[in-house]
Order: sequence, then structure tokens, then C-alpha cells
Amino acid sequence: MKTIHISLPNSPDNFLLVEMCERLKAGHTVTMLFGGSSMLPLISGTGDKIKLRPLDADEKCKVGKVYLFFHGGHYVIHRLLHVCHGDHDFRGDNCYKHEHVTRENVLAQLTTIIRPDGTEVDCEGEWWKKRSRQVAWRRTMRNVVARVANRNARRKWSVAYFILLAVLMWAPLNGLGIPLDNYVFGFRLDHVLHALVYVACPFFLMDLLRRRKVRVLGVAILIGLFTEFVQYLLPFRGYDVNDLIANCGGNLVGWLAILPFMIRRPYRE
Repeated sequence: MKTIHISLPNSPDNFLLVEMCERLKAGHTVTMLFGGSSMLPLISGTGDKIKLRPLDADEKCKVGKVYLFFHGGHYVIHRLLHVCHGDHDFRGDNCYKHEHVTRENVLAQLTTIIRPDGTEVDCEGEWWKKRSRQVAWRRTMRNVVARVANRNARRKWSVAYFILLAVLMWAPLNGLGIPLDNYVFGFRLDHVLHALVYVACPFFLMDLLRRRKVRVLGVAILIGLFTEFVQYLLPFRGYDVNDLIANCGGNLVGWLAILPFMIRRPYRE
């Protein structure tokens, strides 16, 4: 198998890249200068070279590996996250969005990274596999937080949150046999759970109330008072002043956590 060395600028549309892909399709291994920041921190676009090997026609792509594929009129080098019914889900280690392509559009697999000082990183080695899992998991968690923090997503999640809150506060859960009279750092477990449930309440009220700081805190506390008062009327739930204090305490902690964000970014339609 012949190896071809190609150096490219950071442009994915350079004609040399098209030529490289033609060589890959012909069965040659290719070394190229990587461009861009989509695979940081494992692959840098400021000096790292990568080796790509072509895939056999019947070779299946493996989750966790990095591949060269064609998507949206561009050649992209990203990591494979999922394969489902022929749909290959890719994402860069430093990216938010995903790319979905078919197997026919996947051209080559990353095998080696060559650092500017000549050091080679084997992409089949244990170090690379371990770091890849860490980086991919960290990016996934960041993307989850980013989606929840997005205003439109937050509005959708708020419905689910308040439904869940009503279920936790009013459903007959006392018969589950869960011991709630244990203590965590000197606080009863049920009081801690009450506080934790209400920490998110100001966060989901924030945009509904146009980030008006005092109003967000006031409505959150009213919700905590209301849910506990309804428990007083329900024969299968118990009313407890300490739970009421825990509700308000959780709301206060959550409100203080998002207060800098509301001050820095006032509400805009």
C-alpha cells in the first residue's frame, strides 16, 4: 500500500484535499496537515499531522474512532459517537453540533497523529483510547448543560420540571418504604431532598418572569409554600414546617446561583 504525504492549509475546500480523497478511494494511506480546532484538545490545527488509512468497502465503522467523511459539501474529520440503522452520528471533540452521514460517505480512519516535534501518537493505543473517552464524555456533559441553558430549551424543560415537582410533592410516595429520617451532615435526608428539588425552581422561572430578580425569588418561594400547603390537605401526605423551610432555603440557594446571570444578561425578546 502506497503512502502519500500532503500538506494543506486550514481550508477544507482546497483542491489538494479533493485529490487526497481520490487517493484514499484508490486504496492509499495519506498523511496530511490537520487544520481547524474541531478536534481539540487531542488534535491541534497548528502543526499536528494525521495519518489516514482507507476503509475497505465492507468494513464497518467503530464507535469512538475518528474518521474522515463527506458531509454538507465538505470533508470533515470527527469522532463517531453512534451507529443506528445505517445512520452514523459524528461530532468533533470541541464541537456542539453533530453530523449524520451514511457509511458510503465515510472514507478513511485516523491511525496516527504526528506532533510538530515528530512524536507519534498511536490512535489504537491505550492512552489515546482513555483520553478519547474522557474528552468525549466531557464534551457531552458540556453540551447537555448548554442545551439546558438555552432559553428555548429551558422553556421546554420547565414544563417537565414543574410536572415532576408536582408529582414529588403531591403523589402518595410515603408508602415506598424509603427511610427519610436519616441524617446527612446533620440535616434530615427528607429536608435535604426538599431543598435540592427546589434549587432548580428559580432557574426555570427565570425567563418565564423576564429575569426580574425580586419577582423570580418571590414566585419561587410562593410555589414552595403552595406545594407544602396542598400537602396539608392531602390525607396521604404529611405537612411539616421544616419541609417548608427547606423548600424556601432551596429556592434561595438557586436564586443566588442565577442572580449574577440575571444581572449581567437582562431579558430580551
